[in-house]
Amino acid sequence: MTLIILKSVCFYILFYNKRDKYFILKIHSLFILKKTGLCLYSRNFTEEFDNLDVNLISPFFSAIFSFSSDIIQRKLEELEMAGLRFNFKVFKDFIFVILADSSMSLLFVRTRLDSIVSVFFKVYDQLGDLEQYKEIENFKFDNLIDSIITGEEEAFKSRDIYQKIIDHFKNLLFENEIIGAALLSTTGNIIYTSLPTDILLTSLKELEIRFMSGATSLPEMFYALENGQKVFSSIIHVSKQISFLIVLLFESSVPLGMCEINLKNVAKKIKKLI
Repeated sequence: MTLIILKSVCFYILFYNKRDKYFILKIHSLFILKKTGLCLYSRNFTEEFDNLDVNLISPFFSAIFSFSSDIIQRKLEELEMAGLRFNFKVFKDFIFVILADSSMSLLFVRTRLDSIVSVFFKVYDQLGDLEQYKEIENFKFDNLIDSIITGEEEAFKSRDIYQKIIDHFKNLLFENEIIGAALLSTTGNIIYTSLPTDILLTSLKELEIRFMSGATSLPEMFYALENGQKVFSSIIHVSKQISFLIVLLFESSVPLGMCEINLKNVAKKIKKLI
């Protein structure tokens, strides 16, 4: 069972596993700064950083970017500390920063940053010189950011199709054909999952490696757990613009050949549904 709970603008995805435990992935905050260090825009999406002082964080970003460019002469894309990860994207004279849990899909966060950069310049290029802004307050822009951060813009565009796929996975679970499954978009968005959290995180990492290395044409992948259960996954290309990673979890008693056949059948079914 997958629950997507939108609390205010908080981004929570809760995954239920057989041990009745919940694993939460979070994007905490967004910052848009000028390279001079001035923060134009900031949003908190969880309550954990409500007391974060932007006037303290801005000099911190300026300092680490100066260190990155002047001392180690490398482009800074991410910084991890204490279970948190700062993800950066620099475009023109602006720095875009997402603060998320380190367990958050890096692929998902990076595609969020790309979308935010695109929306930011689309909205504010129409308003003239961005240098005139000291602090952005724009309700419509807030709503656009919320849609990107939560992944709503992707999920709602294909809600009916996704629901058919989810129903198919649920039927397979009900018929004991599988004991868990996940459907991940190539942007790192988790459309559906009934996998244990450790397998889900491994699957997200696999997706990141495939797409960041350009290895999307690799055949289906397989590995066995210590308890003998088997995990099969495959990229399915529906069109040039639409691709997914499907992951299936099988009982230890299911033969490898049958796992592979079931994976191919599920892939064919999803393509038909889409």
